[in-house]
Amino acid sequence: MRIADNKQLGDYDEVINFIILKNQSVEENLRYISSLLKFCEAKKVKHFIQISSISVYSNEAIEVDEDSPIETDWHNKGGYASIKVAVDNYIEEHKPEGLKVSFVRPGFIYTKNREISKAGILVSKLGLNVLLGDKKTSLPLICRETLHEAIVKIVQNPNPERVYLVLDKEKRAGTKYEFVRNQWNVSPICLPYSLIMGGAKLMKFVGLLKKRHYLKFVGLFKRTWFNSEKSEKRLGMSFGKRRFAVLGAGTYGSYVSNLLSILYPHEEIDLYDVGDSHLKTESEIGYLSHIVGAHYEGLQKARFFGFGGASVKWGGQLLTFSDNDFASPSQFVKDIVSINKLHKDVVLSRFGLENKYPEVRINDNLFTKTGIWLSYFHRNLFKHFKVNQNPKINIISNARVSRILTDGNEVKGFEYIKGGRRYTAADYDNYFLTAGAFESSRILINSKLADEADMMPFSDHLSQRAFKVKSGIKMGNIDFRFLVKGASLVTKRFVGEVDGYSFYSQPICNEDFPFFRDLKKLLFGHKMRAGLILNILKNIPSCVAFAWYMLVLRKMYVYNNEFFLQIDIEAPKEAGKMTINQEKDAFGEESVDVNFMILPKTGELFTKARAIVKEFLDNNGVVYEELPFSTTAEHYEDVYHPFGMFSNFDSADDYFNRFTNLLVVNTGVLPRAGGINSTCAVLPLVEEYVYNVLK
Repeated sequence: MRIADNKQLGDYDEVINFIILKNQSVEENLRYISSLLKFCEAKKVKHFIQISSISVYSNEAIEVDEDSPIETDWHNKGGYASIKVAVDNYIEEHKPEGLKVSFVRPGFIYTKNREISKAGILVSKLGLNVLLGDKKTSLPLICRETLHEAIVKIVQNPNPERVYLVLDKEKRAGTKYEFVRNQWNVSPICLPYSLIMGGAKLMKFVGLLKKRHYLKFVGLFKRTWFNSEKSEKRLGMSFGKRRFAVLGAGTYGSYVSNLLSILYPHEEIDLYDVGDSHLKTESEIGYLSHIVGAHYEGLQKARFFGFGGASVKWGGQLLTFSDNDFASPSQFVKDIVSINKLHKDVVLSRFGLENKYPEVRINDNLFTKTGIWLSYFHRNLFKHFKVNQNPKINIISNARVSRILTDGNEVKGFEYIKGGRRYTAADYDNYFLTAGAFESSRILINSKLADEADMMPFSDHLSQRAFKVKSGIKMGNIDFRFLVKGASLVTKRFVGEVDGYSFYSQPICNEDFPFFRDLKKLLFGHKMRAGLILNILKNIPSCVAFAWYMLVLRKMYVYNNEFFLQIDIEAPKEAGKMTINQEKDAFGEESVDVNFMILPKTGELFTKARAIVKEFLDNNGVVYEELPFSTTAEHYEDVYHPFGMFSNFDSADDYFNRFTNLLVVNTGVLPRAGGINSTCAVLPLVEEYVYNVLK
């Protein structure tokens, strides 16, 4: 109230007033603005920007632009609007001579990850959601970041306008009904317009309602369209929805589009995918790859295209990195670990899960890590996140992205193929490349956003069956039995590192379970031998025991108390090369050559890892059979986690900002896969980018 007398404040060229004295009278607000105007006069302020509101316009106005008059009698408004009307009129009447005044009138302001009050919009009681208005009641929107950008431009303008309307002028999006549906995911009950307004008009006609009271009923069903076109042109910017393009609807595309719809519920999200709801293999979709050297069937057999991608087929284990995973991490890996720790819980919460199991150091070489193996009902991320039912996500199916178009480090658009024709999509604010490790790499090379020489080295986990344990699932003082949580499994493994390469080992149970083995032969082998039927009947008791453990004890049953220990190890990065082949696929796009070799060094790493695991078994009195030594990459459904393809980053900041408005999301951005199934380790990076990097 005495800002004009404040001796601590210096001289200013511009004053921007955001302040409104909430829960105070109109008179108190006028006292404040009077003192502020005196301050401007005393300090010889050149330009005064009043953050006003579109609520200052008449409730009966059909169309409003920057030249429309505002309400003159604040008594015709209620609460917040009455203060804004009174203050704006006072400023016009009492502004000091020579002071340039600009009124910035924003729509309803929202921002990501910020709680929004339902006051004046929605009443939620007893499970019912009642809209304070109807489907046509206007509520034009503006995001806070766009408003701030507009204010900066106004400040920088040497000849600012008197009025700026800062809001999305699109009519359908600018309603209370659409806002509520997007913000709170509810379809509200609308107030009956004809009944309420008919009654209000009747009471006004017979003198039971004064005009100012009647106008508040009109405000409840305001039909005003606010045209901000002039302000957009004057400031050289758009106030429309922010536009996101997600390129690929597989595991990561489903996760990214769902997260964007949560944090940016009022923006436009377009999800492009080469397929549709019918899942297809590489050959069925029309892609082409050539496997050179050792078997790496994962590229051809573990890639699936369509909504959900490979997550439709393979149930992933949700595991993340911790401080135990890497002995000498690079700065980028350190950043990945920190981000994994920061966002681990929120990632799991998106699946309705939590993991509070601590990691335990077994000895100098090994520690235990607990993960969650997604249930059948959760593994398809496209279905789990109900992407196809999300009205905030627009799906463009059967569209293969072929090339990204850039100007320097800024993406301007992309080309895609649909129905045999090539199209260009442009003018998105942000892009997410989620087309899988190999296809994303091919697109980046094709777009000249990555050098083929830099993309060639990659690696993956390799597996071998090392031991058959015969003395039970408890080894040492640690019980490695999987637990049942909901419909998912809580898994336990031990993790180690040799010569800078991670490995892990976990129990593989019930592969010799005769009931399931024989039932599979009966169902899929079409073998109706009497002996087979007899074996199935004979093993029903063990099947009952399996069900008892799973459904009642909530633990994994281990047949004959025996299981295999499999060792998975990071293969050396130089083992894999990906290059572009000039042979064209069904889309007319270049194919890829993949050379994945089993190097002598790989055998040495397996030998050292086996020795560490064997020492642990011996020291803890475990009875086991050591299996013949071999290396293989044929168990593609378990070990297909390619890494290191597009991972040449100095830090997480370098990764997030390599492109101005594009984030590449796949396991290939990880320089190390560690001792985990690494798919989930990328999800915290997505959370960090969308929450804290994306502005």
